[in-house]
Amino acid sequence: MKPSGRYRWAIGGLLAGGIFVNFVDRIALSVASSPIAAEFDLDLQQLGIVLAAFTWSYCLAQLPAGALVDIFGVSRLTRVATALWTVASLLTALAGGLGSVIAARLLLGVAEGPSMVGASKATAAWFPLGERGMATALFDGATKLAHMVAFPVLAFVMSEWGWRAGFLFCALLSLLFTVLWWCGYRDPSAHPLLADTEREFILDGGARDSDRAQLKDIRVALCVRRNWIMALAFACYGYTINVVVTWMPEFFQRQYGLRLLDSGLHSMIPWGVATVAELLVGGWLVDRLVSRGHDPILVRKAVLTAGLVCGASIGAAGTAESASTAVAWMCLSLSGLAIAAPVAWSLPGLLAAPGTVGAVSGLMNFANTAATGCGVMFTGWLAQATGSFHAPFLFAVVVLAVGVLLYRFLLRATPSPRSDSLSALAHRP
Repeated sequence: MKPSGRYRWAIGGLLAGGIFVNFVDRIALSVASSPIAAEFDLDLQQLGIVLAAFTWSYCLAQLPAGALVDIFGVSRLTRVATALWTVASLLTALAGGLGSVIAARLLLGVAEGPSMVGASKATAAWFPLGERGMATALFDGATKLAHMVAFPVLAFVMSEWGWRAGFLFCALLSLLFTVLWWCGYRDPSAHPLLADTEREFILDGGARDSDRAQLKDIRVALCVRRNWIMALAFACYGYTINVVVTWMPEFFQRQYGLRLLDSGLHSMIPWGVATVAELLVGGWLVDRLVSRGHDPILVRKAVLTAGLVCGASIGAAGTAESASTAVAWMCLSLSGLAIAAPVAWSLPGLLAAPGTVGAVSGLMNFANTAATGCGVMFTGWLAQATGSFHAPFLFAVVVLAVGVLLYRFLLRATPSPRSDSLSALAHRP
């Protein structure tokens, strides 16, 4: 069946917009880390604890968020969550002390808990298998675009008007998206603006519209070994990229003596390169290979392996002699990680049992954020102990090597019966 209508791509853009706002909210504290550390007299180890506050509440929200997305659907749960994003950023801007900053970040972690798992489930509902790569790259690529845009913009705002102004900016951005989501998102089966011909094209292509589950289905999904391997492998990816996300501005400032605005500009470049790489390779190329008859599981295995291997070049950034050389290594590393990301996020939509895409995505992101929380604090401690970021970045390389092994075990060379049926769906005329 030929593609009919393009409204699903508007929904893909809306999902990407939500993730973009999410990550601008998260990045704000990384950009503000030096001014906050100066105001509250924090060393690197203490700052690591502050930066990890969001991660821990976000981590604990993943499993319940995944289950709630499967039970109640993306639309209703995200309506509540988006309003809370605004409140959390506003409370951070108004914080009167370190405790209130941490409390606001904990609230943001809970509020943003359903975001990525909801985007994963919504993508499985709105897009046929032959378009799933690009659709996933859109919302995950928004995370990289957010870093490219947010670092210099927030650095400028905070340099001119103080760190609290940056969080007021985030609150206004979150409020705007809340309105857009309430007006624009519904499931395909309930969306009044979706033409019947496009709805038929989406469903015939393998989309999982109105995919719901009961608690017993979710309990079973959380006991499947394959889902845990998927989660642990994703945690290895998440550990590395989130260490870079959190510490990159501080790395440039402490390692090379850059000012806040300059560190934001240097941080922007790797994320811009990574965004392009993700859309072209993790999105377009994956869909292209699948549409030409290649097995969707084997394609993803190859792209994941290549991406994580490139990501290991982060180990060279810690010993770079200049900031520009460090930027070049980070461009290669983040491009590899960005290529792997949409493939990893598409796996629950391909491998999870009916009705459990949200739960499996939640399990995957739970492991990811648990590893991130440990990684953010461990990086601060190790950088403080060794006097540089070289050792923390080398440890991230070891973590990525474990991830490569886990993904290669998960996506074995022999296609499963499910992958055969997916391939048939992807090539349905």
